[in-house]
Amino acid sequence: MKVIFISLLVAILASIVSAVSLTQNNNSYTLKNNYATVVISKKDGYITSLKIAGDNQEFLNRSYIDANGSKAGFHAKRSTIIKNTNDHVEIAFTDNVLNMDWEVRNTTLNDTKGVYFSLKLDHKPNYPDTQFSEIRLILRLKSNPFSWLQVEDDVGRYLPTAEQQKNCQVMGPKEACKVKTGESIDALKHDVHGFATKNGLGCWFVTPSMEWKNGGAYNRDLACHQGENDSLQIMYMAGSHYGAGDEYPKRGENWSKVYGPYLIYLNKAGSPQASWRDAKAVAKVEKAKWPYSFVSQPGYVKQRGSVTGKLTIKNPLNNSAFRLEDAVVTLVQPESNRESIPNQQWRHYSFWTHSISGVSPNFSISNVIPGTYQLRAWSKGVVGEFILNKSITVTAGRTTNLGEIVFTEKRVGPIAWEIGIPDRTAKEFKHGDHFNQWGLPYKFPKEFPNGVNYYIGKSNYARDWNYCHVSVPGRDGKYQSIPWNIYFNLRKKPTGTSVLRVSVAANSSTALSVSINGGKNSAEVSNFKDDACVRRDGIRGFYRELEFKFGPNDFKIGENKITLHARKTGGYTNNYQFDGIMYDHIRLETPGL
Repeated sequence: MKVIFISLLVAILASIVSAVSLTQNNNSYTLKNNYATVVISKKDGYITSLKIAGDNQEFLNRSYIDANGSKAGFHAKRSTIIKNTNDHVEIAFTDNVLNMDWEVRNTTLNDTKGVYFSLKLDHKPNYPDTQFSEIRLILRLKSNPFSWLQVEDDVGRYLPTAEQQKNCQVMGPKEACKVKTGESIDALKHDVHGFATKNGLGCWFVTPSMEWKNGGAYNRDLACHQGENDSLQIMYMAGSHYGAGDEYPKRGENWSKVYGPYLIYLNKAGSPQASWRDAKAVAKVEKAKWPYSFVSQPGYVKQRGSVTGKLTIKNPLNNSAFRLEDAVVTLVQPESNRESIPNQQWRHYSFWTHSISGVSPNFSISNVIPGTYQLRAWSKGVVGEFILNKSITVTAGRTTNLGEIVFTEKRVGPIAWEIGIPDRTAKEFKHGDHFNQWGLPYKFPKEFPNGVNYYIGKSNYARDWNYCHVSVPGRDGKYQSIPWNIYFNLRKKPTGTSVLRVSVAANSSTALSVSINGGKNSAEVSNFKDDACVRRDGIRGFYRELEFKFGPNDFKIGENKITLHARKTGGYTNNYQFDGIMYDHIRLETPGL
């Protein structure tokens, strides 16, 4: 009996020590456990203070929730305590913005090292049309001391001081400055971004799932940047950057979506790098908890299913299966009058898995919200994006096993030559390994004064092929594109129609045509969607696969020349024009060779 009493006493004391508490006054709520203290304003629902227990350092200057570049903002009209126990404190804040009901929830559990944030948008059928390009949560941390920014394992650095930023020379769009102050993220593999101090005090967005992100696995968006005295840690729940487009619920449409929850994680380690590694480890733990059992927000789906299968992509010339590398399988909505291309889809959730490798490897997509989807896939080293020709229905509590899915790469003949690596990026080309450095397009006229002249068998694409085909200043001061040339030798002519297969990684206001041996230009491809990748220092935008066909007599025995003609179709009107095309991979397929 004495042992039982002592055990109960220890358990009670432990629960008290680790409990989370809620206190309030006329102005704010305070959520506190033995690790962190979070203060939230009653006036607008904004987080006003973040601190770690035992450390008096204030993280925040301020925070806010807004839409459309601060043209509209969330200001709570009402707050409600959803739950208040020793294990779980949750508060909801509501407002109506842009003809939609917004509900923000902040949740702290007894073991939460920070606070969970989620947002539900609800457009009822009787609400007017609305439109929004972005919705975001912004934490404006103190740039001194939060000066270390990190968004990926290999993308982390100290940012310039407030004084250095004040003296920054603006070039082009107002946010494009010679002092690089920000970074973007790809949703495909993303789970952490944020800031740290020199001694390792960190504030991180930890995202167990980005199923709610418009564009899903295709999406790239802004994440962190610095504004003099503020280090801006941003979560774009919806964002139109990099061409993702606007969202536009219509009158009569009953639409809602829950963004998150994701964790605002506070930690302290010995260095910024150690803080980052710790946040990455926490992200793995949070992913294993998804979907969260503690969430009670209406619209958040806990009962889910999964999709499994085997992915095979074949070479049509010999029917052999490619060895896949870093392949992706994603579930999206089919394109229709209602649904745009996957990069711009926003109404529904999307799901994916990545880093699939091997010959006919197995894949599994877990925690899928029940519904009907279209399956798409791609792989490094294989040209193309592949679409399953039947819909997939996912049921809660069940696994949908698709068996072996077989796709075939497009290829009309043996490869005469190729430039680059098919991976939907331009990373392998010159400057591609540091593409997020501002101002790289300005270097092109100096580094390639005669444009790109690439010699198959002699040139090296990491050195001799620029990451972006940009326009340059002409003699009259106007920007114009310079043709790029590819030189190659043939011992004999092809026996049938050859194909120049051009995989495009990104495009901004640029049309493309090709010619061979000085002949007539092909039909111009101009219906690209602007993904803003050039002006926003990206390396991956809207993927396109193009075919340009040549007859046998278009070739010569000996040296041949294929020319890529990029034509500027728009862009900015002063400074650098921010137009261009990024090639992912180019190859010539020649029957009979």
